[in-house]
Amino acid sequence: MVARVARFEGMDMAKAQETMGEAEAIIRPIVEGMPGFAGRMDFAGDGEFISITLFDSAADAAAAEQTFDEELPKQLGALYQSWGGRRAAVGVFQVVSDVRK
Repeated sequence: MVARVARFEGMDMAKAQETMGEAEAIIRPIVEGMPGFAGRMDFAGDGEFISITLFDSAADAAAAEQTFDEELPKQLGALYQSWGGRRAAVGVFQVVSDVRK
């Protein structure tokens, strides 16, 4: 399993939190429909947002990049733009431990 980790900075967190329900209704079916999708977690902090999407393989994560880069921003449209900020980093990591209660 691999984790695609994207970090966004400079976001208007109040606006993002205000519209997250609407955004989730758009994001969820797209992401969950990606081949190899294995789960997702999102974290919000002081102007930062981290999105971790789990995939069965690095090939599945690589195949999803076009959706993350083009389709999601297009589908979110004005919502995405209202959050401001920018994607500061994205990387794919091998999951070596997953312990949750």
